[in-house]
Amino acid sequence: MSLLGAFRESLGSSSPARPARRLRRPDLANGQSSSRGAGRREDRSKQKLKLWLSRGEEPMFGELTSTENVSSCGVRVRTELSWKPGTHVFVRPSRGKVWTRARVAYCQRLEPKTHALGLEFYRAAHRYNVTFRCVNCGRHEASANFRSDQPERQDQIKARIYRVQCAGCGWKGEACGFSAVRILRYKSREA
Repeated sequence: MSLLGAFRESLGSSSPARPARRLRRPDLANGQSSSRGAGRREDRSKQKLKLWLSRGEEPMFGELTSTENVSSCGVRVRTELSWKPGTHVFVRPSRGKVWTRARVAYCQRLEPKTHALGLEFYRAAHRYNVTFRCVNCGRHEASANFRSDQPERQDQIKARIYRVQCAGCGWKGEACGFSAVRILRYKSREA
């Protein structure tokens, strides 16, 4: 099971595209409490998990850490090392085999040799490139790019109006998705 899957399971969520909870829950099913601070997207579980944290350098060095709170978007862990915010790290449950990428959102010094790290998981973004025949030069070089948090259906993509620019002649204008000659789909990982 992946780290993100373990966190979702600990929160009682099995759906990867579950919307953020807006209601405060005083107790979780497993007896653990949860909390959501100001500006939080969802509740945090106080469940304690052991995690390996690594920069991913060779040889692979990892520090065993413990969680303070967990959500499907990230975790807060205690560590002995100080980490620079923005650092890209790898995280894995102590009993798991799959490493998950994350970004250090903050590093807060608690004691001389203890720090609290906020780790934000990368999530998949669905990106699309829609290509049209240019109305000015006639070549297939007018295109539009967009991203979505959820996969888009073909009929949804074709039902839109796009602002396009031709790479050949520089023409700019609008094009209806129904006239698209090619739709490219790909995923990217974002924090």
